[in-house]
Amino acid sequence: MSGARYGTAHNGLNEWYLQRVSAVVLAILLPLLFALLMDVYSGGLTQMALLSLLDHFAVRLLHTLLMLALLTHAYLGIRVIVEDYVHRAGVRIPLMTLWLVTALSAGIWWLSIIWAWAG
Repeated sequence: MSGARYGTAHNGLNEWYLQRVSAVVLAILLPLLFALLMDVYSGGLTQMALLSLLDHFAVRLLHTLLMLALLTHAYLGIRVIVEDYVHRAGVRIPLMTLWLVTALSAGIWWLSIIWAWAG
């Protein structure tokens, strides 16, 4: 009898670990982002104060980390769902390619906005 099968990618433990690490990063950074948004919408933070806050290198770095964690977490989650429920490779591969291109485009767009303020 041969060894255990790991699925189509053969690296399930690495993906499981990466999914959990990205979840921890999201659990730490998303509440900070939501608190910032609530402060802006409640009027506690003016537009100039927000732009001044976003002008710090550490905040840009946290945004980059948040975006990488969000894209990684979303990609791995969607991939598992598609692999489980879309059985035809002729549909699965283009679907995942479309998802990856869309997610990367949105991530690059967001990071270009964040890092464009560098001055």
